[in-house]
Amino acid sequence: MSRSTRRLSSTIAAALAIAALSAPAASAVTGEDFQAGYGVDSSSATGSSNSPAPTVTSTVDDGFDLGSAAIGAGSAAAVLMLGGAGATMVARRRRVRLAS
Repeated sequence: MSRSTRRLSSTIAAALAIAALSAPAASAVTGEDFQAGYGVDSSSATGSSNSPAPTVTSTVDDGFDLGSAAIGAGSAAAVLMLGGAGATMVARRRRVRLAS
């Protein structure tokens, strides 16, 4: 395997790893939410006309959430440190291989 092919495969592997870590997590959707999103009336599908009234909840937005910001910043720092450690290890291996 030539040096340029090895470098290309390493670069592609690193890019895929970073993309996998930065991709958002999947979110689950209930059947009712799915049908409501497409305008399908669930009462007509089941044949029941006396469905319970939906529960309405309200939340108060307190503004900036410092805890969530700290978690996000910590995660980003961890990904950057892991990437830097990996790059350092690859550079050291290349230097050792070239010296021998």
